[in-house]
Amino acid sequence: MKVHLRVFVEMENLGKAMNALTDAGITGFYILEYKGMSPQDWEGFAIKEDPKSAIGLIRDYATDAVQVCSVVDEARVDKIVDLVREELKGERYTIVEVPIRRIIVNYGKGDKPKK
Repeated sequence: MKVHLRVFVEMENLGKAMNALTDAGITGFYILEYKGMSPQDWEGFAIKEDPKSAIGLIRDYATDAVQVCSVVDEARVDKIVDLVREELKGERYTIVEVPIRRIIVNYGKGDKPKK
């Protein structure tokens, strides 16, 4: 089975996370930038229900973070997680493993690209 592995890190730890994934043999990944708040940061906030207020609050108080994602074989996940944990020891991070039931790739009009 394949697993969608997601590693959430603060922006300043992006290089460490990518190096750990590369050391673990990951050859492809994608990155999503976002602003996030942990439950501890969010505690005590009350916002107006209009979207502009909510977005403004997040822009002002949230932490810049990155999600590094890759699809890997389930058998490799434990080794990858161990390397990421070692590289990010002492840093804030979150690792999420999502099982993949199916992957469909459409190459459009052409055939599968050659390696």
